[in-house]
Amino acid sequence: MRYAFKVFYDGSGFCGSQRQLRGRTVEGEFLSALKRLKIAFTGFRSAGRTDKGVSALGNVIALTTDSPLMKPRILNAVLPGDIRVLGVQRVGDDFNPRHANERIYRYILIDEGYDLSKMRRAKKAFIGKKSFHNFSSKDYRSPIRRINRVEIRKRGGVIILAFYGESFLWQMVRRMVTAMKAAGRGEVSLGELEDLFNPLVKRKMPPAEAGNLILWDVRYDFRFEYERYSKKRLVKDLSRRWMRIKAEEAIWGGVIKALR
Repeated sequence: MRYAFKVFYDGSGFCGSQRQLRGRTVEGEFLSALKRLKIAFTGFRSAGRTDKGVSALGNVIALTTDSPLMKPRILNAVLPGDIRVLGVQRVGDDFNPRHANERIYRYILIDEGYDLSKMRRAKKAFIGKKSFHNFSSKDYRSPIRRINRVEIRKRGGVIILAFYGESFLWQMVRRMVTAMKAAGRGEVSLGELEDLFNPLVKRKMPPAEAGNLILWDVRYDFRFEYERYSKKRLVKDLSRRWMRIKAEEAIWGGVIKALR
């Protein structure tokens, strides 16, 4: 039987999602959990490989096993607290999580006075099938990718950038964010951004900070069966964390105000 798992993780404590010889990784912790449960498996694969510091709400891990111990709460009992399995689905034996219909990334950008109208004009440069050679790190795969749409929303003091596409190159989203920031500051025009997709133009954009990026979802032709208990536990844990962050914000915000 082959299973696909919908997985959340806080990337701040990992050297990336892909297993490595050194450093803590999401796949490494998942494999360790399977070993502790004495679950034999084959065909272990992830839908997306995220960089150091990048988080995920909806990454997908698939494996084949005869073990009946595949409920999210059983896996979560042996996984570290910064990784949580939220849902599971039986899939066909030939299922490869890399072959997704769509991936969604969100980047949380602190609003430093960006011009949203300029950013909304700039997003048009990314949409469609193009060569993203200037928006990726060194990669031996084809730079041709298709972006289905880009959404820009402002919520309080942050701007949420959402990128929808079938697949992405290494650091592609973070480099697109850098371009969007430059557009929002009036440093590049729509025409200048469009020039970066010309295969003859070699001017790579640097990547934005990794910690603000989250792999929001990976979509297929089927829906995952989410486990209510695991989702409620994660909401509870994240709510506690959020309250601590808000308390720190109030404390240090007050200190800054007093010093001005």
